[in-house]
Parts: sequence; structure tokens; C-alpha cells
Amino acid sequence: MKSVRKAMRMTQAQVAEKAGIDMSFYGQIERGANVPSLKTFAAIAKALKTSPGDLFQTSPHGKERLYETAVENLISGLDTKRKALVLGLVKDIVSHYKK
Repeated sequence: MKSVRKAMRMTQAQVAEKAGIDMSFYGQIERGANVPSLKTFAAIAKALKTSPGDLFQTSPHGKERLYETAVENLISGLDTKRKALVLGLVKDIVSHYKK
């Protein structure tokens, strides 16, 4: 959950507010000190703009998938032309870091 939140560049307070729960309760959930109800878990997933299943890292590539999901969520409201522009920018950035 924490990695999804960080990938989305959200604070605990932002997620808690969007999920309609207390910030300290959300922090406890992230730390594993408390277990949310199914309803709360679904609200957290919605606040993070992901599916509840994406909050579970069950594969070795789970973290990479979280970043992919975060990028998908960030560009979801863009038209095709702007998505292509963002993809071009990402390609340029990746090629720069691979050097």
C-alpha cells in the first residue's frame, strides 16, 4: 500500500481523506498494526486510483507493476495525442538514464 501511495505521490493524509478514514488509522494500516474492513480496504484502493488486487504484491514484479499502474492512472484522463506526448517524454527520460 505504501509503495502505491508513494508512486502516486500522495501523503497518508491525502489517502485517508479521500478514503474517508482517520489519518492515524490509515498509518496503522500501512504499518500493519491494524487491519481494515473490506469496505475500508476498497475505499483505500479507490483513493489510490487502483484495484484492491494491485495493493497486494504477490509476484516478483509487483513493484514494477505498481509503477505502471501509477503511470496509467496519471495519464488516464488525457486524449490520445497527449498520451503519445507523455510516452515520448518518458522514452526520452528512460534513454537518458540508461546511458
